[in-house]
Amino acid sequence: MFFGLKTGFWIRATLRRLNQNGLIAAIAQKGDEDAGSIFIVLASKDGHRAILQEQDTHWYRQEFHSTETETAAQQTTQYLERQKNIDPDLWIIEIDVTDITYPLEKELGTRRFHETGS
Repeated sequence: MFFGLKTGFWIRATLRRLNQNGLIAAIAQKGDEDAGSIFIVLASKDGHRAILQEQDTHWYRQEFHSTETETAAQQTTQYLERQKNIDPDLWIIEIDVTDITYPLEKELGTRRFHETGS
């Protein structure tokens, strides 16, 4: 069984830590304070995008690169719109990064943890 911090609390603490470490991070969509899903958009100046999605106690990463017909930003927006249709209470955080391939998720931690046996 999983337990964890309330989403709103985790979001605010994480944003504060990221901004204190020199990254520009902001809430793009506020979701359910208690249990909303979290999507983190990593946006680089070269136009590439990645989305981190919390899954249990780790992060799933999906990268987007511009094609001849769609920019990475358009692909990211479409992906998030589909997710909003599934879960309208989700949170979206946007972070400006120099390189989307940097494994930021290893520094984030998650808000969830396993119940330990007695």
